[in-house]
Amino acid sequence: MRIKFVVISVMALALATGAAADSVSPLKVVAYYFHATVRCVTCRTIESYSGEAIRQGFPEQLKNGSIEWRPVNVQLPENRHFIRNFRLFTRSLVLVKVRNGKEQEWRNLEQVWDLVRDKGRFLKYVQDNVKSYLGDR
Repeated sequence: MRIKFVVISVMALALATGAAADSVSPLKVVAYYFHATVRCVTCRTIESYSGEAIRQGFPEQLKNGSIEWRPVNVQLPENRHFIRNFRLFTRSLVLVKVRNGKEQEWRNLEQVWDLVRDKGRFLKYVQDNVKSYLGDR
């Protein structure tokens, strides 16, 4: 009888914990750098600085999966849909807020082009935007 009570208690706790986890859906921020196959020095610099901003500013979030860094070649057939999805017209750094596996909103960080010659301001701009997305839990 005691074993049944323990088993039922553990099952009830597991169900309650699962229900609580479902009520607060996990948020993920995906940082995409969209590029073509052939890239100029500036495009490569934007990719490098963007990746550095993410890796240096959010190591724990990268590790736990709440942030992902994804460079994507939009000239590959399987990635062309991103051009439509995010209305891309040039190489772009786009942040996407994902909740329960569904894209909720996105932001094209267009100022990376203006800040590429000032690494410190570039890194801060990217990190501030990622923080604002993470803060909207």
